[in-house]
Amino acid sequence: FLILFLSASDDVRAFNPSPTSVASVTGRSKSLGSPLLPKPTGLQIRGSDDSNLASRGGGLGAWPKTRDPRGVPPDFPLTATRVSVAIAATVLTWYAHASANPSRCGPVLASSAATLAASLVAPGLGQAAFCGSFAGMSSASLVPGWREALAVGTLSAALFEALIHARNAFLGLGGRLGLVAFVATNVAMMFRRVPAVATPTVSTAPIAVMTIAAAIGSAMTIAVRETSDDTAAADPVRAASVVGALAGLMVGTIPGFTDLAALAAYGGAFTGMSLPSRLLKGVVPAKQGQNAPQPQPGPLALLISFASAGALGGLFHALTIGWGWWSNPAGWGGKAGFCAFVGVVAFRIIAKASSVVLRRN
Repeated sequence: FLILFLSASDDVRAFNPSPTSVASVTGRSKSLGSPLLPKPTGLQIRGSDDSNLASRGGGLGAWPKTRDPRGVPPDFPLTATRVSVAIAATVLTWYAHASANPSRCGPVLASSAATLAASLVAPGLGQAAFCGSFAGMSSASLVPGWREALAVGTLSAALFEALIHARNAFLGLGGRLGLVAFVATNVAMMFRRVPAVATPTVSTAPIAVMTIAAAIGSAMTIAVRETSDDTAAADPVRAASVVGALAGLMVGTIPGFTDLAALAAYGGAFTGMSLPSRLLKGVVPAKQGQNAPQPQPGPLALLISFASAGALGGLFHALTIGWGWWSNPAGWGGKAGFCAFVGVVAFRIIAKASSVVLRRN
């Protein structure tokens, strides 16, 4: 999938694109669609546009000062296709990591691979597949069979349609797709009478490892997005999926880097999907307008900010394990995204409180 992803970026050398190459972004996006499926109407990017891209450039030495990075592509136009892809992503992700042969791959690698595959078929399917795959990360203890996986996937698809596609809720805040999947998983577990809060199975969680892994995952994702405006990697869904795939492949190759650390890094990648203007300034894209200039900090400050927000999400994730929240049984689908969302909201609260104090002083 990583090879396919790089192949889809028909100019992988464009980490410092020229204005002429930026001008062809729209055509390049169309070329990523499948000839067997209708192309999404209107290639306007949520939270960005081609004029923004042309003013931004790329490469670490040309990070933007006035524009957010490219946002997610518009959702695929056919509702039945989006719903089917979300459900299929749930079932396939669950089957890959939690079926009778658990040696296939871990949940992080399964989710990122399913999302990349759907996104490469058509960019507008990425969000639906991402949301569905999060629900499919549920463990066999919570989702013991394909029927249960189908039910959780259906709930996730319905909530995605109602909250994300129809209302575009929490636009610009990382972790919103995981939040939707997490709500769907909790609803499904309520019907199965599985408690969300129970006696923890461990006294302490690897707080340091999960916090650091989440911070790195967030910084890596925003770095990929910021330096890849002229390639397919600029899509936040694809950028986060690639970071998740790398984290999943690293399990067992680095001492101490376990499935839990990979999950924390994946959660950090969700934080990295945030729009900088929303994370740092609290600017709601729909209210401010897509063409409104939003001054951004330099590369180092931006990386530190996103790493801090990711660290807060990783810290909260680790604490929930020690507290026994959604951890016994373990493997609640969407939990990493929910924790990332909490970290993003916590960062915004801290940033806003800090700005108020500084103004008063």
